[in-house]
Amino acid sequence: MIYAAFTLWLLLLTFAGIGVYKLGCRLIGPGWLNRLLLPGTVVSEMAYIFGCLIMGGEIRQAKLFDFDAAGDGRPRTKATAKFKTIGPLVASLMAVLACGMAILIADRLLGGPVLKAFVVRGLLDGSTSLPRELPSTWPALWSQAHGQLTLIRRMCETVGELDWRQWQGPVFVYLAMCLSIRLTPARRNLRATLGAVLVIAGAIALTGLVWRKFDAVIQDIWPLLTYIYATVLTALVGLLIIQGLATLAAAIRKKPLAGRSSAAKE
Repeated sequence: MIYAAFTLWLLLLTFAGIGVYKLGCRLIGPGWLNRLLLPGTVVSEMAYIFGCLIMGGEIRQAKLFDFDAAGDGRPRTKATAKFKTIGPLVASLMAVLACGMAILIADRLLGGPVLKAFVVRGLLDGSTSLPRELPSTWPALWSQAHGQLTLIRRMCETVGELDWRQWQGPVFVYLAMCLSIRLTPARRNLRATLGAVLVIAGAIALTGLVWRKFDAVIQDIWPLLTYIYATVLTALVGLLIIQGLATLAAAIRKKPLAGRSSAAKE
């Protein structure tokens, strides 16, 4: 059951990352956003290009930032895989795996203080773990939905509790954010990316069935998965709030209040 839950949270993480990227492009522009996400952009795009090459494709152009006359700042990589269906799937698979491995490496080297602040201090209220089973009842579904708000609260608390004078913590927070948002390569087929995520989840589940001790590995990385998911979810909610406030402010500026307009007519 834990593998089904892993697949669900990985898919939701992918969708949340796509949402953060699109909202960020709308608010600050693709060029500035990709500059802010430079480590994730480099890893994702280079891995995608490598995936195209090993599938017999060709690279006609590769730009991390497109600032030409008709460009919008997004990466513009003209890379095509040889096979129409399996090629984009393998290329997207390479991008997701590369970002995932980079997150694991960053966690091993720098993530100790951050995960300690996120996980250990939140054990008492149970706010630091994604559910390891899919909800089977209506109350369980609402309980897990409420748990999403708890994760956001715990993430905000972690930011306040973290010792920002130690450089390892801030660097890990930044790298984890960049890499998790760029799990999905820019300008790529969404179906290929979702297919890559399902392939990864299926391979993990198959490994767990064949090798029973693999459950312990999943249990070990579950806190990291929870942290990454909470990070992207918090960023998504924050950007949605900013987008809503910006839209409201724009509407107020363009259209006067009803009371003022009626008073002006009188």
